[in-house]
Amino acid sequence: MFDAQLRLDNERDVSRGVLVDLPKREVRIRKWSGNTIVLPLSRKNVEWIEERVKEGGRLVFAMAWVGRSRRNRAVALYVALVFRREVTQMTPKRLLVVDFNALHNGVVWAVVEERRVLEKGVLRPHIAKIIRLQREAARLDSLCAQRGAICSRAASTKSRLWRLLRRWEDEAAKKVVRLALQYKAAIVADVPLDESMRELKEGNYAAERKIFLNFGRLRSRIRELAEWHGVAYREERLYSTLCPLCGGKMKEEPDRRVKCRCGFEAHRDEVPIHWAVKRFKELTPSFSNLILAATKSI
Repeated sequence: MFDAQLRLDNERDVSRGVLVDLPKREVRIRKWSGNTIVLPLSRKNVEWIEERVKEGGRLVFAMAWVGRSRRNRAVALYVALVFRREVTQMTPKRLLVVDFNALHNGVVWAVVEERRVLEKGVLRPHIAKIIRLQREAARLDSLCAQRGAICSRAASTKSRLWRLLRRWEDEAAKKVVRLALQYKAAIVADVPLDESMRELKEGNYAAERKIFLNFGRLRSRIRELAEWHGVAYREERLYSTLCPLCGGKMKEEPDRRVKCRCGFEAHRDEVPIHWAVKRFKELTPSFSNLILAATKSI
């Protein structure tokens, strides 16, 4: 971890630590020995930094580490920049419920007001393309032991898969937080129990679909963006198999539908929305005065 400084013009240089020089589009790491490591900044990274500055962010520190590239497994130096800003938390009038599921089933969201749902939708990545890339990567991996030249193609395919998922996660997180800001809503995330997800990963779940169980980064991105913009975020267990009307255990029906003896029936992924409507008054007041500052990193 290093002290960090952001240069927006021709101001004085730093003697040690990390200097982010936007005019020159580079990051310079000053070592204690006096030597300097210079890393170029891509256009997208420059734009990202400029956006954080416009939002009132301040570069507070940087982290550097050595790792292997996802593309070709070559050793590379990575740097993460962490910005912080003071924010005034938005006072929520509604709830934005986000139900995390295996990604091929989709991440269901809904804007909830007292006694009603204003809007809802589903976020889902490009399932067919992800499965195709996974199968291609597995095929190339099996050939890698026989022909070394295939290994780089396998690594490149995995890198494409990783970038595809990362882009979708970033866009999905931005959409959720934009909706929260638009509706002045606090985000309530329904996250499956760790034990349930572990059982699925270790069980007979289709190998090519296990990648869809990894929604941890999406969850983190939504939480980070919410904090950065002053949107209250909370994780709350909102049951999908217990009836929101009578609390009884519901019966599983075809096509992921559930039905209760009391007459309630819905798609399993939308049951948490009904729970949020029922618990609206209980959930909403608990968000007051939670967030004073937020961090953002690349």
